[in-house]
Amino acid sequence: MSDNSELASIIEETLKSIWPTGDASIRDYLTPMIATFAQSDCRDDHYLEELQSGDLSKVAARMWEAMLYVRFHGVGWAASNAGKGPDFLLNGNVYVEAVTAQPGNPDNGGLPKEWQEQAEGSACIVPIEAMLLRWTSVLKTKKDKHLKDIEGGRVDPNLPFVIAVNSCRLGGDTHGVGGVPLAAMAVLPFGNPTAHIDVQTGEAIGGWRLAWQDAILKHNGEPIPTDSFLHEEYSCVSALLGCSGFYVADADREKFCGQPPYYIVHNPMAKNPLPTPWLPNSIEFVVAKNEPGNLELACLPASAD
Repeated sequence: MSDNSELASIIEETLKSIWPTGDASIRDYLTPMIATFAQSDCRDDHYLEELQSGDLSKVAARMWEAMLYVRFHGVGWAASNAGKGPDFLLNGNVYVEAVTAQPGNPDNGGLPKEWQEQAEGSACIVPIEAMLLRWTSVLKTKKDKHLKDIEGGRVDPNLPFVIAVNSCRLGGDTHGVGGVPLAAMAVLPFGNPTAHIDVQTGEAIGGWRLAWQDAILKHNGEPIPTDSFLHEEYSCVSALLGCSGFYVADADREKFCGQPPYYIVHNPMAKNPLPTPWLPNSIEFVVAKNEPGNLELACLPASAD
């Protein structure tokens, strides 16, 4: 492990390469979290190497690990890493795998070029379906990895498993549409708001409701499921945790343990379900009704520390 001065230099250079001098508040916010994690037993042997690699996808992933570590410790949980399997084992009884969704190549199914290159403050249509494809991609990858870890005896198949996704690099927010967060739209068949419109008045008859959408199309026309939490294949995943940022303003830090809001969607098919609610001061959802063509989410009362 590098000494404190070398570690501080690595973190400073890394964050300055992403956020210039004018964004010192973001650097000041992330620096202590990254330093705490880098000096812990949870980080792996490649942490500092990838943190200073200049590869934004790797740097984002490493910052997200640090945020999660500090968030878990902030509610009094012990986080460990045995060097195999998922990134974290919490209190010896919950696995958490961290991943950052990447925007991808616009010419090969990634987010549209105009969205990725938009100037701050400019108007652009939010590419919800393209974002969901990035979510579903990382979810499948991490689910498959966990099944291989189970098969290889690297993890206990009887412990809950959470996939934690940071979608900051996709832009936008974690809220999704119609009050349903993107985390839920990625694993449950919630589509865009629809309504029957009175052609005379232009009013919605019977109000708006979310369409049932159990798949979205890739650029090549292949349908990708968005209802994985209703299928046995994903029953090894206990919940999805989603976050859309690496920074939260001072005024909002008391709301969610000093970090951006964490959205948690519990899997109704989970073999190893989590307690509900699970993570204090997060926004958690469970499936309240699951009927053909009729799915309802319930937002759980907030759990305090």
